[in-house]
Amino acid sequence: MKKFVSLSVALFLLFTVFLAAGCNSRKIPANFDYGTWTGSTYRNDFFGFSFTVPGDWHIASKAEMAITTQEVQELDFVNLEEAKRIQKIADVTSAPLVFVMRYTEEEALAKEEFNPNIMLSVENISGVKVTRDKYVEISRQNARKAIPSIVLKPNTTKKIGGAEFASFESSFSANGVPIKQEYLIYLKNGFAMIFALTWMDDSEKKQLEDIMATLTWQ
Repeated sequence: MKKFVSLSVALFLLFTVFLAAGCNSRKIPANFDYGTWTGSTYRNDFFGFSFTVPGDWHIASKAEMAITTQEVQELDFVNLEEAKRIQKIADVTSAPLVFVMRYTEEEALAKEEFNPNIMLSVENISGVKVTRDKYVEISRQNARKAIPSIVLKPNTTKKIGGAEFASFESSFSANGVPIKQEYLIYLKNGFAMIFALTWMDDSEKKQLEDIMATLTWQ
């Protein structure tokens, strides 16, 4: 599981890029609000929300959220050409905001435990005529193209903090490790907000759901 941090970021970007023309017009602005952490609470005034993680969880640095082409190439279950194509677009239109993990990567290795996590990223979709349902369908298509062996559950919706998110779950084997994920998608202020929850067993999933339950809108 040494590569799991890179794995999580790579999978996230592969699934959540809206493949459309005119990417240059959808660059992330230089003055974009990436949000701030105060202790264990994250707040983003542009999108108008906050949420809190347990005090002993690890908040990843920007370096831990970065993903390189070399790291994508090491994921032997991924369609490499499709991954490169999607990543090229993601580098322009998308921005990771939050990556929180139960343990640091070193702690997870020492404990020989899986590292459940939540990642939040946004994609600039301003100027693109797309509904939430259409964005979800594009994400599902990306998933199938990037990981041929993936199993996707039907779409559903969830209310979190009073806002309705589109949701779908996936499962697949990543380098021999069975992985489960849920993608929660919400469109606001010309962006798609995407929370990705990653876990192995039900107890880990419950921890992630408890964190999402702290989300409040301003």
